[in-house]
Amino acid sequence: MNSCAVCMLDNDKDFLKIYATLLQNKGCPVFATDNLFLLLKYVKTIEPKWVFIDEKFSAVGPDEIINSINTVTENSPRYTVMSPSKDFPYFDKSSPVEYIYKPHALEKIIDIAENCCIIQ
Repeated sequence: MNSCAVCMLDNDKDFLKIYATLLQNKGCPVFATDNLFLLLKYVKTIEPKWVFIDEKFSAVGPDEIINSINTVTENSPRYTVMSPSKDFPYFDKSSPVEYIYKPHALEKIIDIAENCCIIQ
């Protein structure tokens, strides 16, 4: 699968539709859902380079979701946890997990589209 595939997990269907459409229009395979079980199923197939997770998606928190994804995929995707807060936990640049303020997710998605997904 395309090395720039992206998966998105969020309960905000408008957010998913807008950002998934943006990436798809740039030639990036995207699987966007509000269903964790479907995401886990498709992660095996799409082998994403990035996985966006809304920090408030579920009560279990993003760490458990990331652990679940890591158990079903052989690749090592980068994770972007979208937070409703500007205060993030300690960020280690070598970690595959980064936290961003959710309103800034568009910047990250545009960066992915411009640097990885754009059809030549």
